[in-house]
Amino acid sequence: MMDYPQVELDFMNHDHAEFVGLREELLAALARQGVPAEVDALLARLLAHTRDHFAEENRLMQEASFPPYPMHKGEHDRVLADMEAHITRWKEGRDAVALANWLEVGLVDWFVGHVSTMDFVTARYIKNAQGKQ
Repeated sequence: MMDYPQVELDFMNHDHAEFVGLREELLAALARQGVPAEVDALLARLLAHTRDHFAEENRLMQEASFPPYPMHKGEHDRVLADMEAHITRWKEGRDAVALANWLEVGLVDWFVGHVSTMDFVTARYIKNAQGKQ
């Protein structure tokens, strides 16, 4: 189970919980040596979920005139590119150990750090901006 903070926007907390759940489904499929098509489908869901979540965050940051928007959006872009690269490597080599390692270490380290810093501050700023409208 991942330990990460809740933030001040409910949709973000909901999306973060869904992200964690998808990651856990992927690890379970890999642990039981699920068929590649099952893992492919779960990876596609994770990527689509992440794209949608980032798009909503980006929209809200722009609406709130969040000063570090370019930095936060840049992190989103970098993570999507990294996720796409891991999915491509999985599809080319079907290396379950490498995929599981990324899901258990690299993705967790990024997610916990991102939620604890960028998302925490961003959610507070957006909530305050929405309260002033």
